[in-house]
Amino acid sequence: MDRNYWVRTEHGRIWGPFTISALERLRGQLTENCEASIDGKEWLPGADFPELRNLLTPARKLERTAALPPAGPRISRAMAEAFGIGEAAEAREVAPAASALAPKAPAEPPAPPPRKTPVMFKAPETLEVPDSGDLARVSPVRLYALTALSAASGGFRFDLEDGKKLQIVFRRGTPEHVASDDPELGLLRFLQMKGVLGAEKVRAAEEQAAKSGQDVVAVLFQLQLIPAADAHRLLGEHGAFLLDRAFSCWRGAFTFHKEAAPPAGSFPLGSRWGLLMDSVRRLEVPLLRARLGKRLTRPVVRSGGLGVGKVEELGLNAQETRIYAAIDGTKTGEEVLQAHDAGMSLRLLYLLTELGHLAFAEVADEAEAPPPAAKAVPPAEPVIPPPPQPAKAAAAPPPPAPKINRQPPRAAPRPAAPPVMKAVSPPTPAKPAAPAVSRPPPTFAQGPANEPPEAMLQRLSALWERLSQLNHFEALGLERKSTTPAETKRNFFVLAKELHPDTVTNPDQAELKEMKERLFARVNEAAQVIGDEKRRKEYEGELDGKAENVDVSRIFAAEENFQRAEILIKARKYQEGLELLEQAIEMNPEEAEFFALRGYAKFLFSKDRKQSYEECAADCRKATKMVERCLPAHLYLGHMAKVVGDARLAKKCYSRVVEIDEKHVEAQRELRLMGTKG
Repeated sequence: MDRNYWVRTEHGRIWGPFTISALERLRGQLTENCEASIDGKEWLPGADFPELRNLLTPARKLERTAALPPAGPRISRAMAEAFGIGEAAEAREVAPAASALAPKAPAEPPAPPPRKTPVMFKAPETLEVPDSGDLARVSPVRLYALTALSAASGGFRFDLEDGKKLQIVFRRGTPEHVASDDPELGLLRFLQMKGVLGAEKVRAAEEQAAKSGQDVVAVLFQLQLIPAADAHRLLGEHGAFLLDRAFSCWRGAFTFHKEAAPPAGSFPLGSRWGLLMDSVRRLEVPLLRARLGKRLTRPVVRSGGLGVGKVEELGLNAQETRIYAAIDGTKTGEEVLQAHDAGMSLRLLYLLTELGHLAFAEVADEAEAPPPAAKAVPPAEPVIPPPPQPAKAAAAPPPPAPKINRQPPRAAPRPAAPPVMKAVSPPTPAKPAAPAVSRPPPTFAQGPANEPPEAMLQRLSALWERLSQLNHFEALGLERKSTTPAETKRNFFVLAKELHPDTVTNPDQAELKEMKERLFARVNEAAQVIGDEKRRKEYEGELDGKAENVDVSRIFAAEENFQRAEILIKARKYQEGLELLEQAIEMNPEEAEFFALRGYAKFLFSKDRKQSYEECAADCRKATKMVERCLPAHLYLGHMAKVVGDARLAKKCYSRVVEIDEKHVEAQRELRLMGTKG
């Protein structure tokens, strides 16, 4: 029987118990700072277990040496042909053949070295916030990221080319105030554009603000034009709207004032990296293509960890993560756009190149030298005609001429190869045409004509809840046993036409676009798995219960739902928390803590706790059977026993908690209270 291990990460999160084969799927998630245990109680460094050493990722060390040039990535044959890297090698092959035919000719000079492979030739830029500069050289996106990385406080002022000004004020790396002197970008125009205020109310607010000299926000509250409950959300949306405008400005100058402070009443607009990522996702594709320009024709390479911040902090979605993982230095920017969603790829390339995680490599444009074979032709003309004359008569119909002497080196090896190659090709029969798809395409993603955005968002939210519970075949509307590649491809395109996020063109419908991004990522993942024969067989094995490996993505998704459920239950939103727990248990039914929290949440949500005690306690007992040292299960069971009046069981459970963790404050407090009572 395989031994089980508990693994505790450097952040304190405990995984397990898992076998070695299960831990193999977590490779890359475990670092050399992890600790391991075979009983969940005594912890030792992971390196002390020889069988676990190859699973632990060593700490990354950046070695910067000036002596060695950076190594370029592997170049594919298509890339070599596109950039002319292989021409020098062909020239070297032709030169020896010409010299053999003319032995008296002097030795030719060595062939020029091949062109350099695409590499990042620039040294990494400093990661400090500049005091001033040109937006054409340092983009607003990079300035924002540098401020967020250094947790700096202060304000940027952008003096744009058209004379307008934008201001972004940070507090410890998080934007708290964004303003513009352009009336068209002001709060009143923004509320009018969103339909919150009509033109007459906007005019009245402007007149009142000009008359009283008050701030626009104060006037809105004074005239009761916006509900107080919606003020925080509307002001945050206006700040994000101005961030979008700032990130699309690339002409002008900027100045950073360290002493600038956000005005009174300002608040953080959101997560610093989340705001950046969401804003870049809303940038217009034509502007980004014009910004990147001809750089898209160059190979995209990675920086080796020398960018601003970490890619993991950006919160890439599933599609963006796949695009980033596919970048290996062998594809140009245009090839990346063709292989993936063009809009999403373009936005990701722009963001990661501005942050320095990616770069467009330089390929030296060297002047092509004339082919060496042309120089060897004049001295070889009187010598070549007698020997190759019979071969030329059979190979080419034109009469022999002195100019044909340039071709013998390439024409000579060809007569021997065709008889062998042509004899193999005839037996391969032509493949019959694929049978026509008889079943109709799926229609569950289609909505009624002229559907309003609010109704569409509600319908797609329900569709997301449904698709998240289905397998890949059901998500594409396919029959598992009779589906064909043609039907898979057709269904994917039908669904993508309805669910693609680029179908949402209104920037105010960010929530609807985000929902479509989630749905499109879901059907895209299903199509990639089913469209690949190997991955499809593995997935069918999982559906049949024959898979021996752990689906790490489902484990992480279940863990995320569990953490969200914990927050909701602490906020006494038991119904929403229980729904997330049910999803987590369905995705990972081997986690004891999930059952323990579900039982306790049911107990708290129940109107008659004594009557529901046994049913709720059963979940906690099930958790202790799965993992006897499951601390939350014993703790929750003690809480429930205390409520129903079973002091003996409660004391036993709290004592068990202290045995597992002698520093557990809550259990110690409960035992002290029970001791004082008697």
